[in-house]
Amino acid sequence: MVSIKLLASSKARKMLKPSQALRLVQSRVVTVLLSLSAAKLRHLVLRGALGGSIYAMLAFALGGCYSRPWELIGVLVRMKYVVCRAVMAYIARGCKPRFPEWTLSFEVVQSVMRCAMKSYGHRMILPASAQHVRWQSAWVGTAIGHLSCGKHGTRVEPFYHNGLEHVWVRPKSSSPSSRRLVVLYIHGGGFAVLSPRLYIYLANEFITRVTAKLREELGFDGSFHVEVLLANYRKVPEYAYPIPPQDAYCMYEYLVHVEKLSPRQIIIAGDSAGGCLALTTLLRARDQSSTQLQPLAGLLLCPFADMEVDCNEDRAPHCVITDSCQLAISKYHPRIGEASAWGDASPAHCNLEGLPPVYIQAAELDYLFPHAQSLYAKAKGDGVNDWTLDVHKNVPHVFALYPTPIMPIAHKGLDAIASFTATQFHKTLRVPDAA
Repeated sequence: MVSIKLLASSKARKMLKPSQALRLVQSRVVTVLLSLSAAKLRHLVLRGALGGSIYAMLAFALGGCYSRPWELIGVLVRMKYVVCRAVMAYIARGCKPRFPEWTLSFEVVQSVMRCAMKSYGHRMILPASAQHVRWQSAWVGTAIGHLSCGKHGTRVEPFYHNGLEHVWVRPKSSSPSSRRLVVLYIHGGGFAVLSPRLYIYLANEFITRVTAKLREELGFDGSFHVEVLLANYRKVPEYAYPIPPQDAYCMYEYLVHVEKLSPRQIIIAGDSAGGCLALTTLLRARDQSSTQLQPLAGLLLCPFADMEVDCNEDRAPHCVITDSCQLAISKYHPRIGEASAWGDASPAHCNLEGLPPVYIQAAELDYLFPHAQSLYAKAKGDGVNDWTLDVHKNVPHVFALYPTPIMPIAHKGLDAIASFTATQFHKTLRVPDAA
């Protein structure tokens, strides 16, 4: 049996059993607390509360990286190391960022996110970790979205369809008789994590920038308003292909059949894994309806598109995505058999002829950059001539989604997205009876 040695007088010093030692420690603690003055006791309680709050915040922020409470210490040590390394590298370069488009803030964020993905990304396909990250991103997105809506003059309207929560982001002041222009946005997250609510900030940028470009650059002075539907879908590891694309297409049908929108009022968009689901929605709309019932256009931000592409984290050392994402992809759809048999799980292997115009935003430093290149090459090979591949230098995966104070170059990405969206919506607005 393990014994504990406590300090006492030299004559009374002896070995105590654990139960005896625990009772003695408890009595000593009570004695110390009773001897404290009220001021010292308040100070001790406040320090304890502060320490507990800090621990709770860290546990919340890093909850997807560990499964047992004591593992948080190791995670914190690792994160502190990568932050210090990023700052020291910045100083060693003469206080200059790694690339002209970067900032010190982004370098730190990139280092932490890459470390988290490289060291703990395999946990994201565990149900408990995936659910924590979804809940966490919903909480953070709601808080940031509240501030963003106040700035942009919009409102958030959550609703349930197909057993899932989805989120409308709409202008506070819009006439019922004005034409509705809707972006159906499908979020990324490796088919496994994140929440539509995390994209409320992006939805507000869509609304403000697209509206401004339609008014100021394209000169449309009629009555219209832009809305964004942030769609949800069931995710891995609980739900694999074909459930996620079925859920995504279900939301397009919701807009057409429940909201009674014309397909020419709808642009389907998505980033990363959501870009894949946006593209599968375009494919299914084409295959299950006539040309007249297809959406107006597609918008893909750093999409996952080709399951046959051999990506490698060593070839994308400055991206937050690492090889751990391959685990989520294998849960979504195993790479078994011929690529031609994978269907729209790998859209780059589908026939892309007859789809509406599509804008692909790609990033040179992106782990998924080869996916964008492969998809665009396939479109060209299928005779498609109204697709655009827009490649941005020295930026990583979904760079346009980062807050502009952290990555100012995100402005350029957002403007490019808004320009394409406004140009497509302008086609609808020019036709009086189109909407």
